[in-house]
Amino acid sequence: MVEIEVCYAYIGLGNPRPIAPMSLRGYLGYLFIEDTEFHHHSESSYHYPLVQYKRVNKRLLVMGLQDYAEMVYRKMPDVAQVATPEGQIPIVSLELVRDRFIIAQTNEGTEPFRRYRFATPWIALNNANYLKFHESKRGRKEMLQKILVGNILSMLKGLGVYLEFQVKLNVDSYETVKVTAHDNQFVGFRAVFETNISLPQYLGLGKSVSKGFGAIST
Repeated sequence: MVEIEVCYAYIGLGNPRPIAPMSLRGYLGYLFIEDTEFHHHSESSYHYPLVQYKRVNKRLLVMGLQDYAEMVYRKMPDVAQVATPEGQIPIVSLELVRDRFIIAQTNEGTEPFRRYRFATPWIALNNANYLKFHESKRGRKEMLQKILVGNILSMLKGLGVYLEFQVKLNVDSYETVKVTAHDNQFVGFRAVFETNISLPQYLGLGKSVSKGFGAIST
């Protein structure tokens, strides 16, 4: 049994027009320019983002993990507005929720697998496996299952969590959607899956999770 620290900062803006998580990321990355975890621009190799920006249930969300759960909890109350190309938008509400989440295995045979869906599109494929997926007539679901297990293990490694059991997973259903990230078009997925491991609400899996993609929900 392993615990991870999580902080959810739900933001309400004084503007009826929604803004994208990327706008929030850009502003907070500028505001906290000295800390690369808030803007993810560094010379170091890829690591799992400990600060993630999302839009869930029509609200913007900043999610901090591990050491950055405390950082998000301390820094966000000092942010009064969000700057966008259209101007300054005041923050009118901020809900901070801190949690210690237990990463645990379901008891096989007595406890059912946990069921999740992607609340935002999951970017699962790179150029190489996109061609393999596109050309494959069979085995697409199995391919996605293998990729998703890899995404989960990569995420856990980035959080300093190493499992003593095998991750088992089944993709119940999926559909493809077109998404834009890094000014490029990708194939994303809306998928529902079951797995034998518990995962935090809105945790990001796959590519571009810092920008809001791949957020899971129960």
